[in-house]
Amino acid sequence: MVRSAPKTTLHKASQRYVGIYGGTFDPIHNAHLALARQVRDHFMLDAVLVVPACCPPHKKQPAASFVDRVAMIQAALATCVDRDSIVCSRIEDELPYPSYTIQTVEKVMQEGGPHNYALIIGLDSLVDIPGWYRAEDLLSLVDLLVVNRGNTPRENMGKLVQGLAPAFVPVAGADYFINQFGKTAHFLDTFDVPISSTVIRRALRNGQKPDGVPEVVLNYILKHGLYRGEPPS
Repeated sequence: MVRSAPKTTLHKASQRYVGIYGGTFDPIHNAHLALARQVRDHFMLDAVLVVPACCPPHKKQPAASFVDRVAMIQAALATCVDRDSIVCSRIEDELPYPSYTIQTVEKVMQEGGPHNYALIIGLDSLVDIPGWYRAEDLLSLVDLLVVNRGNTPRENMGKLVQGLAPAFVPVAGADYFINQFGKTAHFLDTFDVPISSTVIRRALRNGQKPDGVPEVVLNYILKHGLYRGEPPS
């Protein structure tokens, strides 16, 4: 596996490299866990913070409560051998509504200390960044680790980061981009685990056992009767 170079060339060796992986996790499933591990290993992160959104401002509100989603994430991670490097953060519970990504990042950095931070996002979120609240401030604080779950050509992804403000420009002889603040953008385009929270919730609503859900998470869902009354999406 070819590894990206940010930690050894652009980050202080004395500091930890921490990935911030946000989402609704409604519910968390095996693809979420696989993505966290693959990004951690590929980009040599010291830790990945799984950060469930409390009340996402630009998306449909989660079907399960914040408390239940946190409990499911914690249950899933508790069974993992690498639970020390992939941890759940309920930091968004401390933020005012609505909580934007920049506010989450600033709070993580405030509580986590002067480490190096990267935002783990999908290609769909990369497209949306220009419309995000205080997008320029966000891109001055964190690297971007963009996961391409589809078949978007690398060239097209490069054009997207070059079109951001501030723009990321390619680094000669390297496989990443950099902006005026010294923050970098990297791509992971080998991830393909076709599991969807929407499909999982639909199966549960229909009284079926869904694939791709950790057993402890499924047990929690059934015990607490989650997703039974969710309206069709």
